Amino acid sequence: MDTQPTPDSPLVPQPQAPADKTSWRLYLELLALTAFVIPLGQILGPMVLWLVKKDTIPEVDFEGKKVLNFNISWTIWGVLSCGLGFIVWIVIAVVAMIKAANREPFKHPLTIDFLK
Repeated sequence: MDTQPTPDSPLVPQPQAPADKTSWRLYLELLALTAFVIPLGQILGPMVLWLVKKDTIPEVDFEGKKVLNFNISWTIWGVLSCGLGFIVWIVIAVVAMIKAANREPFKHPLTIDFLK
């Protein structure tokens, strides 16, 4: 019996591949922008996605920890610098988002490893 589709048989849609780790990294980086909507949103936004997906998608666990460590660290730097660190945080966060969108690796600078 031939299992190859014939030209007159209906096409069966292929299942969608799950989003790759770069997509999840981009989502985590973009959620930092919730800081402009709610206080401490740069921490709460990525934390919610990380907590929901960390057990099912290993890449979210790894990237989520990096993004959370970065945002927690720069929140502390921002407070210690009387607000100047927030301007630097915005610049670094935008660069991280662009790198994530372009699927390029990025090491967040001056980040304390709170979550390991």
